[in-house]
Amino acid sequence: MRKFQIILSVIFGAFIVFAVLVFSGLIPSPKQAQDAMTKGNLVMWGTQDKITMYQFFEKSLLGSDITIDYVQKSADTFPEDIIEALASGTGPDIIILPQELTLRLEDKIAPFTPDLYAERDFMNAFIQNGEIFIRPNGIVALPILTDPLVMYWNRDIFTNKNLVLPPKYWDEFLVMAPILTEQDSANNITKSAISFGEYQNVTNAKDILATLILQTGNPIVSNASGVLTPTLVGAPDSNIPSSSEVLRFYTDFADPLKTIYSWNRSLNESKKAFLAGDLAVYFGYASELYDLRAKNPNLNFDVAVVPQIRDWPRKTTFGRIEGLAVMKASKAKSAAFYISTILTNPTNSSIMASIFKTPSPSREVLAKTPADPYMKVFYDSAIISKSWLDPNRISTGNIFKSTIEDINSGKTPVLDAVANEQILFAQLFPQR
Repeated sequence: MRKFQIILSVIFGAFIVFAVLVFSGLIPSPKQAQDAMTKGNLVMWGTQDKITMYQFFEKSLLGSDITIDYVQKSADTFPEDIIEALASGTGPDIIILPQELTLRLEDKIAPFTPDLYAERDFMNAFIQNGEIFIRPNGIVALPILTDPLVMYWNRDIFTNKNLVLPPKYWDEFLVMAPILTEQDSANNITKSAISFGEYQNVTNAKDILATLILQTGNPIVSNASGVLTPTLVGAPDSNIPSSSEVLRFYTDFADPLKTIYSWNRSLNESKKAFLAGDLAVYFGYASELYDLRAKNPNLNFDVAVVPQIRDWPRKTTFGRIEGLAVMKASKAKSAAFYISTILTNPTNSSIMASIFKTPSPSREVLAKTPADPYMKVFYDSAIISKSWLDPNRISTGNIFKSTIEDINSGKTPVLDAVANEQILFAQLFPQR
């Protein structure tokens, strides 16, 4: 009996201590903990239009006790703005993280640990491209926006050459390019089949090259247990092909001695050339559809999935993807984690996609067939989209640019250019 009394006294004493700590505010009560997660005001930063984001919040936060103050930032200075703000203690609670800034900012982010969002649940919820946000210490962001690269094609140019359908495979361009490209008496290109070969005047050149490389099964940067290594030269022991054949294929379209010669650096920037009706195919993003329509309402064009490698087992296109990431410095992490899961659920993901006129990164949303024929292509492209862990978006862009220019000038053979590219890429990663 005495033993029972002692145990009871210990339990009762512990309860009193707990009650005192709760009453004093040293530890939160269950209700306070719940309120901290589901109530309050959060600050979110992103590069998306502020008015558009508030339209999204108006629809997605209905019934919620959390409010969000959204701050629109310039894409050119976004990472620097975040780092500077965090250093001064004035940073946001949540950011909309582009996949290309994952490596640069991940040490500033509080990841979703398995108890907050299990990796299996994440993979079931979002497209495969979203897995770029899975890092060794957890999930750094929940996908909220995706924008795949697609192929816009000029129906009039194809029809005038008696070509009925756009190419589905890259090797078709070897036949189509000489048919679609036109030159004047001085051998100046007046109409082009495809804007491959150069870098400076090719819109989205870096992401086009990434698409071609990723399609071969080369990840550009490998991630082995958190150790990141560029793979541009390939790795025979792991069946990763060199990117040299991709660069040779790409630059051949700028070689005047080739029958597929279709592009040179004196031509207009490729998006402008497409809008002027002087380019048969343009590789742009799903989000560019309405801009193309607005800038030339009379342009007779359609959209298709980016061509693939014939008889290749996996379809791929490059896709931008952005996710909600909670900052380590946030003083409202519980609420930030909670609202991130709410804003990225299938219902709200569908709302976000309809507002931004892009496909959703949610598998559940993409499983439904859209009525809009353009959106069907965008859905298909989002499903097969991939990206890569870019250590520094500006530096890697400059490396791709110099590599293409070295090959075109004859300064460096393709194999040597790829080897040099690999060395420059490796310098962007921390030495281990």
